[in-house]
Amino acid sequence: MMFLIFLFLYSSLHAQFKVRFIIKENTAIHHDSIYLTGTFSNWDSTANKNYLMKPYGENVKSIVLNMAPGVMRYKYHRGSWFTVEKNYYGSEIPDRVITIGKDTTLWDTVVAWRDQLFTDKKFALIQQQSDTSRVGILAGIAANYAFYAEFYNSDSALFYAQEALKLQQKIVTSDQYKLWAKSNQYAGQLFGIREITASLLHALGNYPKALEIRFENLKLAEKIEDKFLMSAAEGNLTNDYFSMKDYQHALMYGRLMDSISSTQGLNEQRFRQMKWQAYNIIATAFYNLQAADSALHYAKMMYAIGANLNEIGFNLVGNLLLADIYRLQGNIDSARRNYRRAIPEMAKYNDVVGLGKACEGMSRLFQKEDQLDSALFYARHSLDYFQNDKKLVSSWGESSDIYLAQISPLLADLYKAQGKTDSAYKYLRLSVTLKDSIYNTDKIRQFQTLTFNEASRREQLDQQNREAQVQFETKIKIYSLITGLIAIMILALIFYRNNKQKQKANVLLQSQKQEIETTLVELKNTQKQLIQAEKMASLGELTAGIAHEIQNPLNFVNNFSEVNKELLTELNQEMANGNYEDARAIAKDVTENEEKINHHGRRADAIVKGMLQHSRSSTGQKEMTDINALADEYLRLAYHGVRAKEKEFNATILTDLDKSIEPINIIPQEMGRVLLNLYNNACYAVNERKKTDGPGYSPTVSLRTKKSENKVLIFISDNGRGISQNILDKIFQPFFTTKPTGQGTGLGLNLSYDIIKAHGGEIKVDTKESEGTTFVIQLPIHS
Repeated sequence: MMFLIFLFLYSSLHAQFKVRFIIKENTAIHHDSIYLTGTFSNWDSTANKNYLMKPYGENVKSIVLNMAPGVMRYKYHRGSWFTVEKNYYGSEIPDRVITIGKDTTLWDTVVAWRDQLFTDKKFALIQQQSDTSRVGILAGIAANYAFYAEFYNSDSALFYAQEALKLQQKIVTSDQYKLWAKSNQYAGQLFGIREITASLLHALGNYPKALEIRFENLKLAEKIEDKFLMSAAEGNLTNDYFSMKDYQHALMYGRLMDSISSTQGLNEQRFRQMKWQAYNIIATAFYNLQAADSALHYAKMMYAIGANLNEIGFNLVGNLLLADIYRLQGNIDSARRNYRRAIPEMAKYNDVVGLGKACEGMSRLFQKEDQLDSALFYARHSLDYFQNDKKLVSSWGESSDIYLAQISPLLADLYKAQGKTDSAYKYLRLSVTLKDSIYNTDKIRQFQTLTFNEASRREQLDQQNREAQVQFETKIKIYSLITGLIAIMILALIFYRNNKQKQKANVLLQSQKQEIETTLVELKNTQKQLIQAEKMASLGELTAGIAHEIQNPLNFVNNFSEVNKELLTELNQEMANGNYEDARAIAKDVTENEEKINHHGRRADAIVKGMLQHSRSSTGQKEMTDINALADEYLRLAYHGVRAKEKEFNATILTDLDKSIEPINIIPQEMGRVLLNLYNNACYAVNERKKTDGPGYSPTVSLRTKKSENKVLIFISDNGRGISQNILDKIFQPFFTTKPTGQGTGLGLNLSYDIIKAHGGEIKVDTKESEGTTFVIQLPIHS
């Protein structure tokens, strides 16, 4: 097993893949010999035949190499590094990178060679007949001369830029190219040629003319409403304002640039770079205006965006600006750390402008610390960068003079502090000379005039926009008014039609309403009759019980009346015979019998009053009631009432009354109806089971009361057949009954439920089929 794993790893490490490299040469001059180089050949830049590419079609060449898996970097050349590939404007082509893990075919294009940047374009210029293509070639030559120190020639750059502008003007006036001239492609090309010219003029110190051209570019971008070009134009304007030390206007255009980039989001790389540039401009303007806190705020936001752009140049500019701001704040350590972080990286990329600024900053740091030798060391280095590499500085679009004008006063101060007055005077005089050249009266006047004219143009443009907005809003209001009137007319027609329909519907609804009201009255009357029938039914059952109950006291009254009649006769005889002792004894017996007659009479009266109280409508007034006595009395009445109807009925009555229950506040008539209904149902249930189960069954109805915390519980149980689970949730619904037709209205439990709820209580049922049912009434003690 280990051998197989080793074999697999060995074969993977030593695997080779076929990689075909294909290159198309998009240049005016074509070449027979093109070579491939890279990490696989240790960057061999000689004319090595092993890497010579072979023809593979028209202006296309190819080579196939066996490559090991992994990351590989490569480039194309024509036999030396002097002939290596470049981009169209002369910039270095980054290493091409590919990860090899299988057989692969790579297609690439070369647009320029280092040794033929100008030769190829000038050859193309001769061959090319299309004016539009010739404009692009002329702009490319101008850019090569303007922005690359290796080829920098301001005169040549201006010449080719002017030629490109002339040819483009010819295109504008030509009928053949009218459509092309109106396109954004034309605007972008014109914008680029103008910016080349403006950068050249700026680098030559002609700031007013550069500003004038850049204002034209801003107008062009606004005309075609290209947000990116507008933002770029505003950023370019700040170069001239910074050079002329007009930091307020630089800040203004930086903020305009920021506002545009904010509306575009940061999804596109170009707008992320534009946002970075806007923050850089704003932070630099605040720095020069001595507003260190605001400068630091924007510099940090700029640095955060730069860190995500994955290009070292953005971070280096950020480090340099942060160092300057920290120095302004007096944060020496942070300033020195950022300067030292930037200097070696700038040296690696030969950024002489950045190096010169960083050395100036270090010099000013040491000057603050009174380390004059170190300060002079860095100041001299800064001066050397700007004096010795003027072409390189100019290729960055700036004049060395403006930097020398900044560094020379610093050198003068440092030499003066060391007592070297000759050197101090030398650099002071250099400073005055440069500043007179850069900031002479004519330049300042021209610059101010251009700025004023642009401000007037912008004010006029804003006024036009405001007027256009007012006109637009007026049109919208008119259109809205017209639309509103039309809508009102349509709505009026709809309302008219709807009103007619509503009138018809109202007549129909009124008729239906009368029918419904009549039906509702009939239903209410029927409901009242049913409720009254339920009451009368319970009254009938109660009356039967009462009749049985009242029979006993009446029998006592009758019997004692007969006895008293006989005793009175004997009393008269004894009185006539003069037996007064016997007469007094008989009179005493009569008196005792009268008391018994009176007692049973009052009992009969109480029974009759109870019947009357149950039969009449309740007043709804609660009163303190002995719930035990009420429950027990109605149990006996219900039982005798059932017996009066069912001669065969007999049941065991069990009571367990909690004597600790005190009177509670209830409506006794209403609660009596509830108890009577539940007792009747219990008696009915056990009687029905008795009919089917026979002598072996012993019917039992029980009453139990219990005090539980702040509640009184009343348990009414029977050992009937119980209630089926299928109908258990329906028993409290109105008109639901399990009794045969004519024996029940189905309102008893529904009325009982409502009465208990009205008392603030609850009624629950616990049942088991074939075992029996228990109804539990919960009543609050205090209500």
